[in-house]
Amino acid sequence: MKSKALFIIIISLFSFFTSQAQGNFSPEFDSRHKNIYAELFGSNIIAGVNFDMRLNKGQNDGIGFRAGVGGLSVSGFDQNTELNVGVVTFPLEVNTVVGKRRSSLIAGAGLLPIYATVSGQGELTNYEYVSGDGFGLAGGFLTLGYRQQPLKNGIMFQVNWNPMILRGSGFNAGWIGLGVGVGFK
Repeated sequence: MKSKALFIIIISLFSFFTSQAQGNFSPEFDSRHKNIYAELFGSNIIAGVNFDMRLNKGQNDGIGFRAGVGGLSVSGFDQNTELNVGVVTFPLEVNTVVGKRRSSLIAGAGLLPIYATVSGQGELTNYEYVSGDGFGLAGGFLTLGYRQQPLKNGIMFQVNWNPMILRGSGFNAGWIGLGVGVGFK
């Protein structure tokens, strides 16, 4: 019985504060806020381009999503074998922005689908040319960072920490992303 009363009190307080917060902010625009930005490192692994949008009209903050494309290409020679690796990443993220003005906290979670190609020839392959490619899920990632975005249209900047949970290598905590682009309504 006590837990039921406590639950009702918590819900009532949450409803009150939510309605008060919504009453203090009037939208300055009637479209969804969007950002297109280039990202170095982060969930794109090396580099990529992202589209980010808030789901609520008239707000720079709140729930949104991000979709991007990025990747890398590497060629090398090891143990008398030539190797070529290409990876295209497609980060997909659900996120939230906290902060109604220019400076905001961004937090999110996402999945990292990839397309990879590998080819090689040399000692490791008995001097036969081998190649392979395919789609897969590399794992998931988290985002926690700072975003400075325009109130209307203009330049946006983002720096974030992107710990990754990758298949095969597990949790990788030390991944940072830097993004610069444009924000618009």
